[in-house]
Amino acid sequence: MTLKFVNKNTIDEEIYSDMQQQFPPEELKPYAEYNTLLTSGDYKPGLVFDDDNLIGYILYLEKDFIWVDYIAVLKKFHSKGYGGKILNALFEKYSHLKGCYFEVEPEDENYPQTIRRMNFYKKLGCSELDFVYYFPNPLKKLKMKLLYKSFDGKIPDREKIKKDVASVFEALHKKVECREEILELIYRENS
Repeated sequence: MTLKFVNKNTIDEEIYSDMQQQFPPEELKPYAEYNTLLTSGDYKPGLVFDDDNLIGYILYLEKDFIWVDYIAVLKKFHSKGYGGKILNALFEKYSHLKGCYFEVEPEDENYPQTIRRMNFYKKLGCSELDFVYYFPNPLKKLKMKLLYKSFDGKIPDREKIKKDVASVFEALHKKVECREEILELIYRENS
């Protein structure tokens, strides 16, 4: 089995349709916004293939770190170990950078998938950051956990995390009206 990333300049409607099925609506942007983001050069899509079969996709921001915006394995390939393989391939590809951030829903016993998801990331060597984080979106602020996979053996301090979050908000959430309000809340709660 060989995994290969194929970067594209647009998001196919098929991928966006899958995103609508696999992610809560409050975590998604309008379809056209993704294609606008892709023109920035820092926002990257990756279609992931095993041989000739599309198995999943990943959308991420590349700075001196990686910020994973979305990662998904197509439903017919769930529970086959592809998620970990995709992320390990990403970690290897960008091992020259400082590390990789993930926004993750807090664990909730009423939603076992949230516990499985957190365990999945921790199994891959991600650490939960001691940092209050909210995902900005037009509907409401979403309290999330921020995880980090270090590539250089260091965990960023609170000031570096704030700086990284501000650059991510500027790059990915320009059109969210409450962006500045949520960023101020994050700063205040992490003083």
